[in-house]
Amino acid sequence: MTVGVIGLGIMGGAYSRNLLAKGVAVRGTDPSDAARDALTAAGGQAESGLGPWVADCDLLILSLASPKVLAAVTADLARLLKPGQVVLETGTFALADKMAAQSTLTACGAVLLDCPVSGTGAQAAKGDLVMMAAGPADAVAHAKPFMAHFTKAVIEAGEFGAGTKLKFVANHAVALHNAAAAETLHYADALGLDRQMVYSMLTAGAGQSKMSDLRMPLMIDHRYDPPTASLKMFEKDLSIIGADIQSHGISTPMFDSVKGLYDQAYATLPETWDTAAVFEVYKRP
Repeated sequence: MTVGVIGLGIMGGAYSRNLLAKGVAVRGTDPSDAARDALTAAGGQAESGLGPWVADCDLLILSLASPKVLAAVTADLARLLKPGQVVLETGTFALADKMAAQSTLTACGAVLLDCPVSGTGAQAAKGDLVMMAAGPADAVAHAKPFMAHFTKAVIEAGEFGAGTKLKFVANHAVALHNAAAAETLHYADALGLDRQMVYSMLTAGAGQSKMSDLRMPLMIDHRYDPPTASLKMFEKDLSIIGADIQSHGISTPMFDSVKGLYDQAYATLPETWDTAAVFEVYKRP
């Protein structure tokens, strides 16, 4: 069995390594020489670009950086895939971009599933992800044995697009919890408390959250590079979620405040830093 992975960055690279560790053959491509070399070093087969090889894959996984790249890749795949091939789209994009990609692949007979994941790059490396799989049930059933190799759980979300909606909710929560961890640590510093003691208390107490567990250690050590999820990526995600919230005309004052903090982070910090770097905004006078 062979899985093709298109996009070998933080997430796509992790999917590939976990599949390889479970004995699944992986072929993949990425514009980055380093990313392709990493796949080869892990035991996979790196390709210079898309080509006839994609038609030989039992499943394809897309882990792409932007809607522009998604549109270009799906247009190329539409000329290469066989009818019935299943493709997982795992990114965070506006629903309209996902629907356009689905339409492109449907025209060639392939099946695109809307399958974003909840989890950081560090979690992806350990297969500690939740995937929200939306689309035809038979295609989801075909993909689930492969998903099991790089996730801890799969939520069958229903019709195409429901996965993206769940992802919006997930990242809304992540944004709030990231900022909560930063603000809590900032307050603890003002009180003169030992940071590790505070972290230990939070991980065991009622104030525990997954994002505090994962990101507060990065804040404590100012360890933002390499990122588990970059500020650049999060800027894209929060912009998409903010636009979706606005389209529904609902009030989200907490999200609005948190987005303001991240806007300051994007403007003043390296875009390659981890999203935990929002803590640096709190530390300014």
